[in-house]
Amino acid sequence: MRRRGDEAERDGRPTRVASLRTAAAAAVVAGLALVAALSGCATVEGPAGPRFVTPPLIRFSSVLWPVPLQLVGAQPGTRLRITASLTSARGTWTSGATYDVGGDGTIDFAHDRPQLAPFTQPDSAGLFWSLRGPSLGPVELARQWMRDTSPVTLTAADGDRVVARRTFRLQGLGAAARSDTVYTHDLAPDGVGSQPPPHETHEDEPIGTFWSAASIERPTGPAVLMFDDPSPGASSAFTAPVLSQFGASVFVIPVGSPDGVHVSTVIDSGTVSAVLEWMHHRVGVDPRHIFVYGTGASEQLAVWAATTFPKQLHGLFAGGGASSLLCLAGSSASPVFAGSVGLPCEREPGPAVAPPSLQEAAGPVVLICGRDDAVYPRACDDLQALARTRTLRAGDQLLPEARAAHAVAVPPGLPIALPIDGGSSGAGATGVDAQATQGARIAFWNAVGQQLLRAVLS
Repeated sequence: MRRRGDEAERDGRPTRVASLRTAAAAAVVAGLALVAALSGCATVEGPAGPRFVTPPLIRFSSVLWPVPLQLVGAQPGTRLRITASLTSARGTWTSGATYDVGGDGTIDFAHDRPQLAPFTQPDSAGLFWSLRGPSLGPVELARQWMRDTSPVTLTAADGDRVVARRTFRLQGLGAAARSDTVYTHDLAPDGVGSQPPPHETHEDEPIGTFWSAASIERPTGPAVLMFDDPSPGASSAFTAPVLSQFGASVFVIPVGSPDGVHVSTVIDSGTVSAVLEWMHHRVGVDPRHIFVYGTGASEQLAVWAATTFPKQLHGLFAGGGASSLLCLAGSSASPVFAGSVGLPCEREPGPAVAPPSLQEAAGPVVLICGRDDAVYPRACDDLQALARTRTLRAGDQLLPEARAAHAVAVPPGLPIALPIDGGSSGAGATGVDAQATQGARIAFWNAVGQQLLRAVLS
């Protein structure tokens, strides 16, 4: 499999931020043209004088890849402080960086190095993802960044004098997303090939949530079976709308985790089989392209599903967790049952002596990890062992990202779960590790988006 992190460690480059930005721009431009992702508009205040400019027709959302951004018309040779601010009913978020104005009166945020900033390399989205603000609970966090429109104002000041200001209205991608709760009785509709639910469940038991991406323009498209990652910013409230923007419908099976490594939810193999059968007969879903997704504590469930149902699933997106099944936290009980029998599991993560084999997975496999993962330090070792079980296929990518932290699956641009002071997690973002983690997020979502867009076009 293609391994990016290994190359970085060999040649000593920090995170290949510039190359990630180039790849991101190409992938996101294609995504925007095909699925109208990253919606939301920004307006320029004032037609002349110093001003912030972006290319025509660029649209913005809270999930933000780096796009060209410049300050033009400034006094050459001056030093300007650029601040970003967002105020909502939930509080205020701020960030800032200092830049030297070039001889042409321009600051090019994609190429000019910042000073006194929470990121060290040029990054045209840096002032957005580095916003620092109040700590929010899961519901409010999702509402703030995925459902509301966030007006982020960039201000350029020369000392006490404001020379330019522009407000970017970042629209939450989940604002218009459609989702429905699926119950046990829904898994046995009157139709060819449907099967009854497992006998352990009840007729009115909620199984999961289905996000439909079908539309008049795209009546049929790929789908993703997601084992939810409950960690901040990586849960389905954030990731399912992004997958939908790439044209994929998403079935989310809820998962709990007390520590980000083990799960506290028991999954029934028969239920997963019934869900896949339901998806295969769902109007709007291309049964040839159903992927499975799981990150963090849920990675083990996604890998299990990919190896258990290789004929029903096309590919795998996973990372940031254990590859083999881990027993429920503090017990020897398995997280997966086939009938009334629990599958073998390990009480604590350790060296993967015999990792599950992905050889039978027909479609692409995309795996991501951060080498500075403090939640599950073995993440990259596990993924590399898992990758070795498979002969390289088209679309496969292994992304062990140097200096990235645990939350590599959070959609890019969100100021959530980024490292603070070189390693801990929180709502703010300081230090080069935060920028490396942002780069890893771009790499992962570029790879996922490319495979889904390819399936949309097939």
